[in-house]
This record gives sequence, structure tokens and C-alpha cells, in this order.
Amino acid sequence: MGLTIVLATRGRPALLCETIKRTLPNIELPDTRLVVAVDDDDVATIAALAEVPPPVLVSVKPREDSIGEKWNRGYTDHSDDLYMIMADYTAVATPGFDRKMIDAAALFPDGIGVVFGRMANMSFASTYGVTHGLCDKLGWMFPPFFPFWFVDHWLDDIAKLIDRVAFADVHLVWPEKKIATHEYREVGFWATFFDGMRLMRRRQARAIIDDPGFIEPEWRKELLRRHYPLIEYRSQAINNMVRSQISGSAGGGERYTRLREQAVRMLREEWPGMERELRDAA
Repeated sequence: MGLTIVLATRGRPALLCETIKRTLPNIELPDTRLVVAVDDDDVATIAALAEVPPPVLVSVKPREDSIGEKWNRGYTDHSDDLYMIMADYTAVATPGFDRKMIDAAALFPDGIGVVFGRMANMSFASTYGVTHGLCDKLGWMFPPFFPFWFVDHWLDDIAKLIDRVAFADVHLVWPEKKIATHEYREVGFWATFFDGMRLMRRRQARAIIDDPGFIEPEWRKELLRRHYPLIEYRSQAINNMVRSQISGSAGGGERYTRLREQAVRMLREEWPGMERELRDAA
């Protein structure tokens, strides 16, 4: 089993280079790859990466609409069994972290699951490793629906809905000064969109659970088919707190507009099912 680390970056060449410099000495396995996903209009970053040493690979492509699509370059370009997510401001401080991630992923009997690093906060892990098997089931590592955040929350929900979480004691370090989030606007809208798509996540999880290739005894599968209210209630509670945060207003250009319009269409498609569920619960 190999590991591909997918590091998404934009407009922070100095911070990116420091992150790479601090992370590379902690890679232990010779076949581990670090793929840096760069936008083709990010001239300064491309220049800074001109002479990076192996095992760093540079993926230069037109900027995707969603942050999930950018991370998904690792899955679409490579066929390793495990994909680890990084950002340009979080270096990995654990020696041999790649072996730890792979050892944790090897616990899944059918190659379907998510590896969590140490917790970043009370809600989410600091990094995620997604198996190739799970990517094949979902079609991506991270959902291609959001301009920022929320992608790890979606993956986190799926991992818990199918109860396939393995822990690796991997520690990431952040800069002392908080880094601004790219495309951070209308946080309430995106939190509500996330909540409104719970039936989609439920369908995704159910398809995995019902698949004969998902190695679990039938009694365990039936437990997993029933416990979704616990995960969904937690997610909505998290997003209730998110909605209280201040963020930018609408705008953001054509990329953002396309994503927002896609989200509205998806909500409209999901609404009949949501309405039936709410009516039946009344």
C-alpha cells in the first residue's frame, strides 16, 4: 500500500515552502509521494516550486471551482491505496507519519475507510487519509460542492455513517498567526446547504453498507443502517454554531456563482425527500 499526500495551495509560496521543508524529513517510506496542487495562474507559487526535491510532485492545472476538486487531483491522477490531505499552512510533525497512516488503513478488511489524525478541535481531525476503495465508492476524496471548509465535515460524516474510522497518531502544526480562509463567504448558506444534503450522504453510506464487497456481518450492517440520526444530529449542532460566525457576503466571481447555483439546484432536487421525511416525523 502506498501513500499519496495531496497538498492544496494558493498564493502562499513562502509558507508553502516552509511547510514542505518541515514535512519532508518526517517521511519514512521510499514510495510516499507529496503532490502539491497549484493553480496555473499562481505564478509566484509555481516559481517557488521550480526546484523542489523528490518525493514532491507538482500538479499545475486551471483553478477548480471547488476546494474539494483541487484535493481530488491526487485521486484522479494517481492510483495509490491511501490519500492523505494537507494544506499549505500545516506541516506534519510526526516522524514516520506515512507508515502510521498506512498501518492504520491496513486494518480495514476490504480497503474501505478513513484514517483520522489527531483532533484539530472538538469536532474534526487535523488530517484525513482516504482509502482508494472508499474513493472508488464515492467518486472522490472530498465532495466537489463547496468553496471552502465543509468538505472534511462531509467525509467525516460518511466515515461515521459506515463506522470505518482508524486512528493514526499523526500530529500537524499550525502557524502562530491564524491564516485567512480562501473564498470565505456566506457561511450560513453553506452550512444550511450541508444540512439540506443529509439524504444524499445517507444514500452514499447505504450504498456502501449494502454492497457485498463491504465486509461486515449482517447484524453490523443493520446497525449501520439505523444509526444515522446520531451522526446527523451532531452535524446539525456543529453547523448551528457555524451559522453564528461572521463571513463575507455573496460575490466571488464566476467560480463562486457556479458553485452556489449548483448548490441551489441540488437543494431543490433533495427537497421532496426532505419534505416527506419531515411530514412523516410530525
